[in-house]
Amino acid sequence: MDPSVSPSTLATQPVGETVHLAEGVYQLKLPVPFPLGFVSSYLLRSPRGWTVVDPGFDYPPAREVWGRQAERLGLRLDADVERIVVTHLHPDHIGLARWLQERSGATVFMLEGEMENARRVWDPAPDAEGPVEFLMRHGMDEATARPTAAATSLAIRLPYDVVALGEGESVELGERRWQVIHTPGHSDFHFVLHEEERGVLLAGDQLLLRITPNIELWTHTAPRPLERYLGSIEGLKGLDADLVLPGHGPLFHDLDGRIDELVAHHEERLGVMHAAVDDAPQTAYEISRRVFADGLSDHQQRFALAETLAHLEHLVDDGRAERVEGEVVSYRAR
Repeated sequence: MDPSVSPSTLATQPVGETVHLAEGVYQLKLPVPFPLGFVSSYLLRSPRGWTVVDPGFDYPPAREVWGRQAERLGLRLDADVERIVVTHLHPDHIGLARWLQERSGATVFMLEGEMENARRVWDPAPDAEGPVEFLMRHGMDEATARPTAAATSLAIRLPYDVVALGEGESVELGERRWQVIHTPGHSDFHFVLHEEERGVLLAGDQLLLRITPNIELWTHTAPRPLERYLGSIEGLKGLDADLVLPGHGPLFHDLDGRIDELVAHHEERLGVMHAAVDDAPQTAYEISRRVFADGLSDHQQRFALAETLAHLEHLVDDGRAERVEGEVVSYRAR
């Protein structure tokens, strides 16, 4: 389906630059070392100091951009940052939270449950099911599973002194009040922030325009991620939000239109997955090889398998496929 929602004319600055979006609201495009190109960090200014939402991926080019752009804004990183807000645990959002916290002394805020999940992901217990075992259980051979798992193994320095936000809580950030809305699916405790007075939605990775958020079943995710994602975006329909500020890609204005497009996209993907499931049992890895392009990198293979699993489990819940348990899990048509 070709998207029809148009991008905003706001925030067309290059990666590494900052733009003023609305009174007290700025967007900083930070580089990331993978094909997305950039992650958007949002800065909210008040007389008391600055709030930083999603400080970015921790590597030298992003730190250098922070130094240059903070100076341009008159923002002293060691004195003026009041709060750091992290929408979810993925490394391009949480990665620089510890670095910025150490520079500024600011408190980090996350949704209740996400910090605990982050520790399980980035500092797993020795007896936790590892990514290699998970990939092999879903059909990868060990020679493929080991480099695939290694491609997503990152050393993330997690923030300390984290304050938990609650679903539905109203928090003052910048000079405005924002409502915390739990939107699971892309991660279990992802949340968005809604400022009703001006109709602004800080959307994290929940609502992206030219790409779709990755919805995956992985070692740390709760069951039924696609069901939870679709439910959470449907719950945002009708929200008073005329300006959507996503974590990646262009800003946009048609919230309900984009939600409809995302729902239609996943219905289409479910159809593709269902067509790939045969009467004879196949593993999720085998199915992912049929529905995704050849030549994927190790990192992309991991995402392809995890996304395939999320859609297959949704088909099982809908009665359109059957899970066949065993040492290696497989799926067949119903």
